Amino acid sequence: MPEKTSREELLNKIEETAHDYEKEFHGCSRCVFKALQDHLDLGDGTSLKASTPLAAGIAMRGETCGALIGGLLAVGIVTAKEDLKDSNALNNSLAAGFRLARKVEKEFGTTNCTKIQTDRLGKFYSLADPEQYKAFIEAGGYVECPKVVAKIARMTADFILDYSDKK
Repeated sequence: MPEKTSREELLNKIEETAHDYEKEFHGCSRCVFKALQDHLDLGDGTSLKASTPLAAGIAMRGETCGALIGGLLAVGIVTAKEDLKDSNALNNSLAAGFRLARKVEKEFGTTNCTKIQTDRLGKFYSLADPEQYKAFIEAGGYVECPKVVAKIARMTADFILDYSDKK
């Protein structure tokens, strides 16, 4: 009989998977979401597709970190309800998202893609500009961003597992 995976092993797998997806395929929001989806059985192909344009600070705008947005999508799947009339479910899901965002902010000092990128690479590169995108790669963008993606995927998974344990 196979041995049950420990929580720490599961978190390590999610972190590693997210890192590898970002390094190979790119798109921080979808890479976090896909790693959580693979290991926590969340969402479906439609939700994965929906996570895609949220990368690079929401559609390459450098705003809220796409990795965090991918994590928030997973948190929503776990905490929200389909009934729009259920204000308790809305408030609980918003509170859960707020707590995850605060954890990310505490870890990185911000939830802003531009600031995270500047902290890690010395400046912000607009991925919407082909020349800046090339410079981002040369500056180590796909060395540093996978580390952020991995950490946020792990934090989100830990958060979801805690939430599920309390239900």
